[in-house]
Amino acid sequence: MIKFLSKHKKTIFVITVLGFMVGIFVGLGAYLMGSASLSGAVADVGGKEIPYQQFVTRVNRVVDNLKENGTEVNDALYGMVKQDVFREMIIEELLSAEAGKLGIYVSDFEVSAEIHNTPQFMSDGAFNPRLYYNTIWNNFRMNAKQYESWRRQARLAAKFKQFIFLNVKISADEVKDYYLLKNKSLKNFEKDKDKITYEMTQEKFGHLANYFLRQLSTRIEIKNYLEQREKGS
Repeated sequence: MIKFLSKHKKTIFVITVLGFMVGIFVGLGAYLMGSASLSGAVADVGGKEIPYQQFVTRVNRVVDNLKENGTEVNDALYGMVKQDVFREMIIEELLSAEAGKLGIYVSDFEVSAEIHNTPQFMSDGAFNPRLYYNTIWNNFRMNAKQYESWRRQARLAAKFKQFIFLNVKISADEVKDYYLLKNKSLKNFEKDKDKITYEMTQEKFGHLANYFLRQLSTRIEIKNYLEQREKGS
């Protein structure tokens, strides 16, 4: 589903940082079906609630991008989008919390730089505050404080993914053995070595990240209120 979205999007404005790593985490365990939240949350991750309205807004942004690209969004695809967005929001909460525990942080400057360099907030090549406020409200139903808090959290989660990725190590012998197994000879090994190393690093990162995420989901209580919210309770 994530590959499908990537293939058919023009620019999914929802996530702008380290997008190549987003969506690789699929190893979440079962969610607890908690009693209905009275605060209008769609989920609770370790005591921190995810507002249902934010969930709906992000789902709608993805759906709008698909439609703008000519993709017909039927009920099945809409359901898949909702599940993907739901999972990504939970992952964002989990990883940003873990990043904070490790002392990883996002500075005010980083958030400001992202906002000031976002094309949707510019007019005549310069940042336009009025356009910024209007855009985040129209697209996300957020004020500046809410939007900047979300971008800080998203960048924090992205930094944690990057932290995992940069700590993946692949030895030269591993690369050579993998190449030989796949190609039956080392004829073009030197030419293909960098490409194969990157592919192996991505694969190992995926396995490591999913294992880590499964461990997190067993330690941190995740309550799912999506069904209750969809039923209007």
